[in-house]
Amino acid sequence: MLGLLGEQGSEFAYKVDFANDVVTIISVICTVAIVGTMLYFAVIYRQRDGKDHETPMIEGNNTLEVIWTVFPTLVCIWVAWLGFDAFVDLRSPPADAMEINVTGRKWAWDFQYKNGKKTTGELVVPVDRPVKLIMTSVPADTGVLHSFFVPVMRTKADVIPGRYTYEWFKPIKTGDFQVFCTEYCGTEHSKMLARLKVLPQGEFERWLADDSEERKLAGLKPADLGKELYAGKQCISCHSLDGSARVGPTWLKAFGKEGELADGSKYKMDENYIRESILYPMKKTVKGYPAAGMPSYQGQLSDDEVTAIIEFIKTVDGSKPIDIAPAVAPKKSGAAAGATPVERGKAIVHDTGNLCITCHSLDGSQMVGPSFKGLWGRKEKLSDGSEVVVDAAYIKESIWKPAAKIVQGYGPVMPAMYEGKLTDENLNDVIEYLKTLQ
Repeated sequence: MLGLLGEQGSEFAYKVDFANDVVTIISVICTVAIVGTMLYFAVIYRQRDGKDHETPMIEGNNTLEVIWTVFPTLVCIWVAWLGFDAFVDLRSPPADAMEINVTGRKWAWDFQYKNGKKTTGELVVPVDRPVKLIMTSVPADTGVLHSFFVPVMRTKADVIPGRYTYEWFKPIKTGDFQVFCTEYCGTEHSKMLARLKVLPQGEFERWLADDSEERKLAGLKPADLGKELYAGKQCISCHSLDGSARVGPTWLKAFGKEGELADGSKYKMDENYIRESILYPMKKTVKGYPAAGMPSYQGQLSDDEVTAIIEFIKTVDGSKPIDIAPAVAPKKSGAAAGATPVERGKAIVHDTGNLCITCHSLDGSQMVGPSFKGLWGRKEKLSDGSEVVVDAAYIKESIWKPAAKIVQGYGPVMPAMYEGKLTDENLNDVIEYLKTLQ
């Protein structure tokens, strides 16, 4: 009706929106009527010429009193029914709902499917099928509550240590949507995010059954797994293995090295320092490097994967060359064949190998780089004081030559890895997708 709550993504979202709109409209009407009447009487019966003016004697009106008692009562009963009707739907998952286990921890969301597949920070579900989330939080978070909120689905529930709670929804459209924790849970609460990815049923079944990558990585030694992650998580874009300068410090002979931080204090690159730098990169910045240069991998890497990266860094001692597979052009998504430019652009932006959504949000939230939401046509102030309008030429230059123009408030941290990797046609598709993020 009013569309105040934004996009509707679940089967019962319209009920929640309708109840919210009804309460909003009634509240606005009552506020205007009551405050308006109050102001009118204040003016009419004000003191004039230094004299008080008595109000007329009002004996009362039984009919009017019955109306303003009965009518609001009926409205309250109706609003209560709207809320109750929506609440029953929210708390009554179908018997055939697909169950997914959700574990909250400081500060990430883990998901496990019935076939054993696990993800962190990404909940993948099929469209037009009810999904029930069975939720708890890790024992280490005792005394800390989380709350799993999917705005587009209009559903939210607390996640409590030592207890199971649940929520459910039935997606009615495909796409990527934001998930929040809406219960304050500590210093990194605002970063406790996840993505909800709704896929067509066939594509979801293929995704759920695909464990090839997991089986491959499970058989690797920790250092070899760290090497795979170095390329797969795009550490390679900012950290070299041969001592050459990039956005971040080189990993060559880095383990055990001592150095100076931006605040003048000293650091030693041991296991604890590396772990902290991966999960909380803003806490310490090496002198000479940009403060906001690295995104947090909290929720993207498991403890075993962090350990694997540490073990790999220990092997980068210069004693032998390390072969890393070069970055390749983005894989074509399942929708790539015959897809529209917007769909192709979306596939490129969401390809984790391209790092776009690692540094640029889609919902206006602050990250390492400017948000993609509302980017097209926006006027940006650059670090040299000049201004630029975000058009096709600016976007292409920013992707191919990211150091050419730096937006004020951001560091020169974007890797120059896309010239030769993304074609002009690829960038045109990306631009068409960015135009839709308003």
